[in-house]
Amino acid sequence: MSEKKIEDKDAAAPPPAPKSKKMLFIIIGLVIVLAGAGGAYFFMQSKTDGTKEAEHKVEEHQYFLALDTFTVNLTQDPDQMSQYLQIVMSLQDHEEKDLEVIKDRMPEARSRILFLLSGKKASEISTLEGKNSLIEQIIEEINKPFAGSEKPQTVSGVFFTAFLIQ
Repeated sequence: MSEKKIEDKDAAAPPPAPKSKKMLFIIIGLVIVLAGAGGAYFFMQSKTDGTKEAEHKVEEHQYFLALDTFTVNLTQDPDQMSQYLQIVMSLQDHEEKDLEVIKDRMPEARSRILFLLSGKKASEISTLEGKNSLIEQIIEEINKPFAGSEKPQTVSGVFFTAFLIQ
């Protein structure tokens, strides 16, 4: 009899309700939407930070002036043969008007550079340090005010496009 009662209780209990997949899809959908929103926020935040930096950082436009080839005799050591330097360079400036002044005064600018170059020894300018020092010296010479002017130029760089010691 006791066995019969146990069987009747199982038969009388309602069958368990099938679990709804609808709730699972809602949860998955909610996770996807939240992940997408978080990603969009992160992407937009990094974009706005970049534009804020760009607004604060004003980029100056750089102008270049290519100079004709320079060929000079180098100062020679007593035990060496004559050596020549052939060099092609461009000047860099953030003021286009200063490059226009240099163009107008090109004979004086070339003379300054020629005197500077002809006073060099091959051993002085053949190393990287020597070339960097030469760049600084050229900038210094070109930035001096030209005759009849009190305003110096603002050349900020010199770029060698050819450099040959022979």
